[in-house]
Amino acid sequence: MIFWRRIQQAVNQLWYPRSVTVGKPVETQELAERIARESTVSSADTRAVLRALPAVMVGFMKESRSVHFEGLGWFRYATTSAGNGVATREEVSSDQITGLRVQFTPDRFRNTSGGYTCALAADDDVTFTEWQGEESDEAASGD
Repeated sequence: MIFWRRIQQAVNQLWYPRSVTVGKPVETQELAERIARESTVSSADTRAVLRALPAVMVGFMKESRSVHFEGLGWFRYATTSAGNGVATREEVSSDQITGLRVQFTPDRFRNTSGGYTCALAADDDVTFTEWQGEESDEAASGD
């Protein structure tokens, strides 16, 4: 079930439902244990692979390659150069790059209605429940 809460937008003073993240984040150890239960690999081996994954991804992305996880999506570097464009092609240089971020694009699959479903989007059987817990930054942060 996905929790939501009521949020009033400062811009227009209208109210909207907003998803809520509850509890502590899932850490590498918990991911490894769950993957181990669903596969033939031990929790320790799975954790070792998951811990090595970021460094391996960075290595490939530093070579200007994207990284694709089947069933999850694509990771690649994207640069930012806001506010300092130039008039001609010849003037363009790497000195204009002001930032680097990771761009993630989820895999998508054709669904039965002919449209697409994102890999990380919830299945059709998801339910939404209004959050009744305490409002705090840690326990109920909205998206």
